[in-house]
Amino acid sequence: MNIIYSRLFEVSILHDYFRDGIAKDIKLVPTQETQDLLRKGRMLWRETPQGIVVLYRAEADLTTPEVSLAPPMDFNFFFKSTNSPQFFTITELTKGSRTYQSGDFIAFKSLPATASTDPSNPEKIGLDIWDGSRPKSFTARVNLNPAPAKALLQIKDAAGVKIPSGLDEAGDALPLDLELTPDDKGEFLLKLDLKGKPEGNYTLVLRNEADTLDLWKKEYFLTQDPEVKSALGILKIAYRSAPAHLYGAREYYAVDLKRKATKWTYIIVSQNNKVDLGSAELSILDKGNPAGSPYATYTFQQQGAAPNADVKINNAETVIFKSQVPIPFFENPKLNLELRRKPGNRVLFGHLPNPTRSGAVKVAPGEEISEIYVFI
Repeated sequence: MNIIYSRLFEVSILHDYFRDGIAKDIKLVPTQETQDLLRKGRMLWRETPQGIVVLYRAEADLTTPEVSLAPPMDFNFFFKSTNSPQFFTITELTKGSRTYQSGDFIAFKSLPATASTDPSNPEKIGLDIWDGSRPKSFTARVNLNPAPAKALLQIKDAAGVKIPSGLDEAGDALPLDLELTPDDKGEFLLKLDLKGKPEGNYTLVLRNEADTLDLWKKEYFLTQDPEVKSALGILKIAYRSAPAHLYGAREYYAVDLKRKATKWTYIIVSQNNKVDLGSAELSILDKGNPAGSPYATYTFQQQGAAPNADVKINNAETVIFKSQVPIPFFENPKLNLELRRKPGNRVLFGHLPNPTRSGAVKVAPGEEISEIYVFI
Protein backbone atom coordinates (compact mmCIF):
# COMPACT_ATOMS: atom_id res chain seq x y z
CA MET A 1 0.00 0.00 0.00
CA ASN A 2 1.41 3.35 -1.03
CA ILE A 3 1.13 6.27 1.38
CA ILE A 4 0.63 9.53 -0.46
CA TYR A 5 1.19 12.98 0.99
CA SER A 6 0.24 16.23 -0.71
CA ARG A 7 1.57 19.61 0.22
CA LEU A 8 -0.84 21.87 2.09
CA PHE A 9 1.35 24.97 2.44
CA GLU A 10 4.94 26.15 2.52
CA VAL A 11 6.47 28.98 4.53
CA SER A 12 9.73 30.74 3.66
CA ILE A 13 11.59 32.95 6.11
CA LEU A 14 13.23 35.75 4.14
CA HIS A 15 15.72 38.32 5.41
CA ASP A 16 17.47 40.92 3.26
CA TYR A 17 20.45 41.01 5.65
CA PHE A 18 21.69 37.78 4.06
CA ARG A 19 23.21 37.68 0.59
CA ASP A 20 20.80 35.03 -0.68
CA GLY A 21 17.80 36.62 1.02
CA ILE A 22 17.07 33.55 3.18
CA ALA A 23 17.07 33.96 6.95
CA LYS A 24 19.61 31.94 8.91
CA ASP A 25 19.41 30.61 12.48
CA ILE A 26 15.58 30.71 12.48
CA LYS A 27 13.41 27.72 13.39
CA LEU A 28 9.63 27.28 13.19
CA VAL A 29 8.36 24.70 15.70
CA PRO A 30 4.68 23.72 16.00
CA THR A 31 3.07 24.34 19.36
CA GLN A 32 1.70 21.36 21.26
CA GLU A 33 -1.86 22.22 20.22
CA THR A 34 -0.76 22.42 16.58
CA GLN A 35 1.07 19.12 16.88
CA ASP A 36 -2.20 17.59 18.13
CA LEU A 37 -4.02 19.16 15.19
CA LEU A 38 -1.46 17.76 12.73
CA ARG A 39 -1.81 14.26 14.19
CA LYS A 40 -5.59 14.50 14.10
CA GLY A 41 -5.53 15.48 10.42
CA ARG A 42 -2.80 12.96 9.50
CA MET A 43 -0.47 15.76 8.60
CA LEU A 44 3.28 16.18 8.76
CA TRP A 45 5.54 19.19 8.97
CA ARG A 46 9.09 19.23 7.72
CA GLU A 47 11.88 21.77 7.77
CA THR A 48 13.14 23.03 4.40
CA PRO A 49 16.21 25.13 3.54
CA GLN A 50 13.94 28.18 3.51
CA GLY A 51 11.45 27.38 6.28
CA ILE A 52 8.84 24.63 6.61
CA VAL A 53 6.34 22.64 4.60
CA VAL A 54 3.12 21.04 5.89
CA LEU A 55 1.74 17.94 4.13
CA TYR A 56 -1.48 15.97 4.51
CA ARG A 57 -2.13 12.30 3.81
CA ALA A 58 -4.18 12.09 0.62
CA GLU A 59 -6.21 9.62 -1.37
CA ALA A 60 -5.04 8.32 -4.76
CA ASP A 61 -6.29 11.47 -6.50
CA LEU A 62 -3.59 13.44 -4.58
CA THR A 63 -6.18 15.96 -3.44
CA THR A 64 -8.80 14.32 -1.22
CA PRO A 65 -7.54 14.08 2.39
CA GLU A 66 -7.81 10.75 4.21
CA VAL A 67 -8.97 12.71 7.26
CA SER A 68 -10.77 15.94 6.50
CA LEU A 69 -10.52 18.76 9.04
CA ALA A 70 -13.02 21.58 9.04
CA PRO A 71 -12.13 25.25 9.52
CA PRO A 72 -11.84 27.50 11.38
CA MET A 73 -8.40 26.38 12.51
CA ASP A 74 -5.01 27.89 13.14
CA PHE A 75 -1.60 26.31 12.73
CA ASN A 76 0.69 27.99 15.25
CA PHE A 77 4.47 27.71 15.05
CA PHE A 78 6.85 29.13 17.60
CA PHE A 79 9.31 31.54 15.99
CA LYS A 80 12.74 30.76 17.45
CA SER A 81 16.29 31.88 16.82
CA THR A 82 19.48 29.97 17.58
CA ASN A 83 21.31 33.32 17.58
CA SER A 84 18.87 35.76 19.16
CA PRO A 85 21.47 38.50 19.97
CA GLN A 86 22.31 38.78 16.27
CA PHE A 87 18.64 38.55 15.24
CA PHE A 88 17.68 41.54 17.37
CA THR A 89 20.74 43.54 16.29
CA ILE A 90 20.26 43.13 12.53
CA THR A 91 16.45 42.99 12.25
CA GLU A 92 14.08 45.92 12.01
CA LEU A 93 11.12 45.11 14.28
CA THR A 94 8.71 48.00 13.91
CA LYS A 95 4.94 48.08 13.39
CA GLY A 96 3.69 51.59 12.68
CA SER A 97 4.92 53.81 15.50
CA ARG A 98 5.69 50.85 17.75
CA THR A 99 9.15 49.28 18.01
CA TYR A 100 9.84 45.95 19.68
CA GLN A 101 10.79 46.23 23.35
CA SER A 102 12.11 43.65 25.77
CA GLY A 103 9.20 41.47 26.92
CA ASP A 104 7.18 41.94 23.73
CA PHE A 105 6.13 39.01 21.54
CA ILE A 106 6.50 39.21 17.76
CA ALA A 107 3.76 37.72 15.61
CA PHE A 108 3.24 36.84 11.96
CA LYS A 109 -0.37 36.13 10.94
CA SER A 110 -1.55 35.04 7.51
CA LEU A 111 -4.69 36.55 6.01
CA PRO A 112 -6.93 33.80 4.61
CA ALA A 113 -8.39 36.13 2.00
CA THR A 114 -4.96 36.80 0.45
CA ALA A 115 -3.49 33.28 0.44
CA SER A 116 -1.29 32.75 -2.62
CA THR A 117 -0.90 29.66 -4.80
CA ASP A 118 1.92 31.27 -6.80
CA PRO A 119 5.38 30.13 -5.57
CA SER A 120 6.99 33.17 -7.17
CA ASN A 121 4.61 35.53 -5.38
CA PRO A 122 3.87 34.14 -1.90
CA GLU A 123 1.61 35.90 0.56
CA LYS A 124 3.90 38.23 2.49
CA ILE A 125 3.06 37.90 6.17
CA GLY A 126 3.53 41.19 7.97
CA LEU A 127 4.95 41.75 11.43
CA ASP A 128 2.80 42.43 14.45
CA ILE A 129 3.97 43.14 18.00
CA TRP A 130 2.05 41.87 21.02
CA ASP A 131 2.59 42.66 24.67
CA GLY A 132 3.92 39.23 25.62
CA SER A 133 2.81 35.68 26.27
CA ARG A 134 0.91 34.30 29.24
CA PRO A 135 -0.65 31.01 30.35
CA LYS A 136 -4.36 30.67 29.68
CA SER A 137 -5.06 31.11 33.40
CA PHE A 138 -3.35 33.98 35.20
CA THR A 139 -3.90 37.00 37.41
CA ALA A 140 -2.51 40.49 37.03
CA ARG A 141 -2.72 43.78 38.89
CA VAL A 142 -3.21 47.00 36.97
CA ASN A 143 -2.60 50.44 38.41
CA LEU A 144 -4.51 53.28 36.76
CA ASN A 145 -3.61 56.85 37.58
CA PRO A 146 -5.96 58.37 38.45
CA ALA A 147 -7.89 55.30 39.55
CA PRO A 148 -11.58 55.40 38.59
CA ALA A 149 -14.21 54.19 41.03
CA LYS A 150 -15.14 51.39 38.62
CA ALA A 151 -13.87 49.87 35.38
CA LEU A 152 -15.14 47.26 32.93
CA LEU A 153 -12.96 44.26 32.06
CA GLN A 154 -13.40 42.97 28.52
CA ILE A 155 -11.65 40.00 26.91
CA LYS A 156 -11.58 39.68 23.12
CA ASP A 157 -10.44 36.71 21.08
CA ALA A 158 -8.34 36.90 17.90
CA ALA A 159 -11.43 37.82 15.86
CA GLY A 160 -12.24 40.71 18.20
CA VAL A 161 -15.28 38.97 19.72
CA LYS A 162 -15.87 39.52 23.41
CA ILE A 163 -15.73 36.37 25.55
CA PRO A 164 -16.13 35.74 29.29
CA SER A 165 -12.96 35.96 31.35
CA GLY A 166 -13.94 32.77 33.18
CA LEU A 167 -16.66 31.23 35.30
CA ASP A 168 -18.17 32.32 38.58
CA GLU A 169 -18.45 30.10 41.68
CA ALA A 170 -21.66 28.58 40.35
CA GLY A 171 -19.99 27.60 37.10
CA ASP A 172 -21.75 30.24 35.01
CA ALA A 173 -19.94 32.46 32.55
CA LEU A 174 -18.86 35.82 33.90
CA PRO A 175 -20.31 38.94 32.25
CA LEU A 176 -18.73 40.08 29.00
CA ASP A 177 -18.40 43.51 30.64
CA LEU A 178 -17.16 42.55 34.08
CA GLU A 179 -17.34 45.39 36.57
CA LEU A 180 -14.23 45.81 38.73
CA THR A 181 -13.38 48.15 41.59
CA PRO A 182 -9.88 49.10 42.74
CA ASP A 183 -8.37 47.97 46.03
CA ASP A 184 -7.03 50.35 48.68
CA LYS A 185 -3.84 50.78 46.61
CA GLY A 186 -5.82 51.83 43.57
CA GLU A 187 -5.04 48.58 41.74
CA PHE A 188 -7.48 46.48 39.71
CA LEU A 189 -7.15 42.71 40.07
CA LEU A 190 -7.60 40.87 36.76
CA LYS A 191 -8.34 37.15 36.84
CA LEU A 192 -8.44 35.09 33.66
CA ASP A 193 -9.25 31.42 33.23
CA LEU A 194 -9.41 30.53 29.54
CA LYS A 195 -8.16 26.96 29.76
CA GLY A 196 -11.06 25.73 27.66
CA LYS A 197 -10.21 28.12 24.83
CA PRO A 198 -7.73 27.46 21.99
CA GLU A 199 -4.32 29.06 22.26
CA GLY A 200 -3.93 32.31 20.40
CA ASN A 201 -3.87 36.06 20.77
CA TYR A 202 -6.34 37.60 23.19
CA THR A 203 -6.85 41.27 24.02
CA LEU A 204 -7.48 42.45 27.56
CA VAL A 205 -9.13 45.84 27.97
CA LEU A 206 -10.14 47.94 30.93
CA ARG A 207 -12.85 50.41 29.89
CA ASN A 208 -14.40 53.29 31.78
CA GLU A 209 -17.74 52.68 33.48
CA ALA A 210 -19.66 54.26 30.58
CA ASP A 211 -17.85 51.92 28.14
CA THR A 212 -16.70 54.81 25.97
CA LEU A 213 -12.93 54.87 26.59
CA ASP A 214 -10.03 52.41 26.87
CA LEU A 215 -8.18 52.92 30.15
CA TRP A 216 -5.69 50.08 29.66
CA LYS A 217 -5.15 47.56 26.86
CA LYS A 218 -2.83 44.59 26.30
CA GLU A 219 -2.64 41.82 23.70
CA TYR A 220 -1.11 38.50 24.76
CA PHE A 221 -0.47 35.13 23.20
CA LEU A 222 -2.11 32.66 25.60
CA THR A 223 -0.86 29.08 25.64
CA GLN A 224 -0.12 26.24 28.04
CA ASP A 225 2.92 25.15 26.02
CA PRO A 226 6.13 25.57 28.08
CA GLU A 227 8.14 25.98 24.87
CA VAL A 228 6.81 29.53 24.66
CA LYS A 229 9.52 30.56 27.15
CA SER A 230 12.23 30.11 24.51
CA ALA A 231 10.25 31.60 21.62
CA LEU A 232 10.65 35.12 20.23
CA GLY A 233 7.17 35.01 18.80
CA ILE A 234 4.60 33.05 16.84
CA LEU A 235 3.70 32.36 13.22
CA LYS A 236 0.01 31.66 12.56
CA ILE A 237 -1.36 30.17 9.33
CA ALA A 238 -5.12 30.59 9.51
CA TYR A 239 -7.92 28.77 7.69
CA ARG A 240 -11.51 29.96 7.76
CA SER A 241 -14.73 28.70 6.22
CA ALA A 242 -14.69 31.66 3.82
CA PRO A 243 -12.77 31.83 1.63
CA ALA A 244 -12.70 28.03 1.59
CA HIS A 245 -9.24 26.99 0.39
CA LEU A 246 -8.26 24.23 2.80
CA TYR A 247 -7.03 21.22 0.74
CA GLY A 248 -7.10 23.34 -2.39
CA ALA A 249 -4.07 24.33 -4.43
CA ARG A 250 -0.77 24.38 -2.57
CA GLU A 251 -0.28 27.69 -0.77
CA TYR A 252 2.87 29.73 -0.34
CA TYR A 253 3.66 32.15 2.47
CA ALA A 254 6.73 34.24 3.26
CA VAL A 255 7.85 36.09 6.38
CA ASP A 256 9.73 39.04 4.91
CA LEU A 257 12.22 40.34 7.51
CA LYS A 258 14.12 43.56 6.89
CA ARG A 259 17.60 44.55 8.00
CA LYS A 260 18.05 47.28 10.58
CA ALA A 261 20.00 50.47 9.87
CA THR A 262 21.81 52.46 12.56
CA LYS A 263 24.05 55.48 12.70
CA TRP A 264 27.59 54.17 13.02
CA THR A 265 29.61 56.00 15.64
CA TYR A 266 33.38 55.51 15.65
CA ILE A 267 35.10 56.23 18.95
CA ILE A 268 38.79 56.65 18.12
CA VAL A 269 40.92 56.07 21.21
CA SER A 270 44.50 57.34 21.53
CA GLN A 271 45.92 54.25 23.17
CA ASN A 272 48.93 55.02 25.40
CA ASN A 273 48.78 58.61 24.07
CA LYS A 274 50.65 57.58 20.92
CA VAL A 275 48.66 60.06 18.81
CA ASP A 276 48.06 63.69 19.73
CA LEU A 277 44.38 63.95 18.87
CA GLY A 278 44.49 67.74 19.10
CA SER A 279 46.89 68.08 16.18
CA ALA A 280 46.30 64.86 14.22
CA GLU A 281 43.28 66.25 12.31
CA LEU A 282 41.62 62.84 11.95
CA SER A 283 38.84 62.23 9.43
CA ILE A 284 36.87 59.31 7.94
CA LEU A 285 36.58 58.99 4.18
CA ASP A 286 34.24 56.53 2.42
CA LYS A 287 35.87 55.47 -0.85
CA GLY A 288 32.81 53.65 -2.19
CA ASN A 289 31.56 50.10 -2.50
CA PRO A 290 31.93 47.03 -4.71
CA ALA A 291 29.33 46.57 -7.45
CA GLY A 292 26.07 45.15 -6.18
CA SER A 293 26.59 46.29 -2.60
CA PRO A 294 23.52 47.53 -0.71
CA TYR A 295 25.58 50.28 0.89
CA ALA A 296 25.63 53.91 -0.17
CA THR A 297 28.60 56.26 0.22
CA TYR A 298 28.51 57.84 3.66
CA THR A 299 29.75 61.04 5.29
CA PHE A 300 31.02 61.01 8.85
CA GLN A 301 31.00 64.14 10.97
CA GLN A 302 33.17 64.75 14.01
CA GLN A 303 31.21 65.00 17.26
CA GLY A 304 32.54 67.65 19.59
CA ALA A 305 36.14 68.71 19.93
CA ALA A 306 39.33 66.78 19.29
CA PRO A 307 40.03 65.40 21.78
CA ASN A 308 36.42 64.97 22.93
CA ALA A 309 35.80 66.95 26.09
CA ASP A 310 33.31 64.49 27.58
CA VAL A 311 34.33 60.97 26.56
CA LYS A 312 37.42 59.07 27.68
CA ILE A 313 38.04 55.33 27.35
CA ASN A 314 40.26 53.76 30.02
CA ASN A 315 41.28 57.34 30.83
CA ALA A 316 42.53 57.76 27.25
CA GLU A 317 41.49 60.66 25.02
CA THR A 318 39.07 60.12 22.15
CA VAL A 319 37.74 61.71 19.01
CA ILE A 320 34.27 60.68 17.82
CA PHE A 321 32.77 60.47 14.32
CA LYS A 322 29.14 59.65 13.47
CA SER A 323 27.55 58.81 10.13
CA GLN A 324 25.09 61.43 8.98
CA VAL A 325 22.51 58.84 7.93
CA PRO A 326 21.77 55.30 9.15
CA ILE A 327 23.83 52.51 7.57
CA PRO A 328 22.15 49.11 7.01
CA PHE A 329 23.46 45.88 8.44
CA PHE A 330 24.41 43.35 5.77
CA GLU A 331 26.11 39.96 5.74
CA ASN A 332 28.99 41.36 3.65
CA PRO A 333 30.90 44.02 5.61
CA LYS A 334 31.10 47.64 4.55
CA LEU A 335 34.57 48.17 3.11
CA ASN A 336 36.66 51.20 2.15
CA LEU A 337 36.02 53.32 5.22
CA GLU A 338 39.41 54.97 5.72
CA LEU A 339 40.63 56.64 8.90
CA ARG A 340 43.02 59.40 7.86
CA ARG A 341 45.24 61.95 9.57
CA LYS A 342 46.79 65.17 8.42
CA PRO A 343 49.25 66.44 7.42
CA GLY A 344 50.06 64.20 4.50
CA ASN A 345 46.63 62.50 4.33
CA ARG A 346 48.16 59.43 5.95
CA VAL A 347 45.82 56.40 6.03
CA LEU A 348 45.76 54.86 9.52
CA PHE A 349 43.08 52.26 8.68
CA GLY A 350 42.13 51.29 5.13
CA HIS A 351 39.03 49.37 6.19
CA LEU A 352 37.53 50.44 9.50
CA PRO A 353 35.68 47.65 11.33
CA ASN A 354 31.91 47.37 11.12
CA PRO A 355 29.65 47.12 14.18
CA THR A 356 29.47 43.64 15.64
CA ARG A 357 26.41 41.77 14.39
CA SER A 358 25.56 40.54 17.87
CA GLY A 359 26.37 43.71 19.76
CA ALA A 360 24.16 46.20 21.50
CA VAL A 361 22.41 48.99 19.65
CA LYS A 362 22.25 52.22 21.62
CA VAL A 363 18.93 54.02 21.50
CA ALA A 364 19.25 57.80 21.63
CA PRO A 365 16.43 60.31 21.16
CA GLY A 366 15.15 59.81 17.65
CA GLU A 367 17.87 57.43 16.45
CA GLU A 368 19.60 54.08 16.94
CA ILE A 369 23.38 54.08 17.20
CA SER A 370 26.04 51.38 16.78
CA GLU A 371 29.28 52.20 18.56
CA ILE A 372 32.63 50.95 17.23
CA TYR A 373 35.84 51.41 19.21
CA VAL A 374 39.10 51.87 17.28
CA PHE A 375 42.41 52.04 19.17
CA ILE A 376 45.32 53.88 17.55
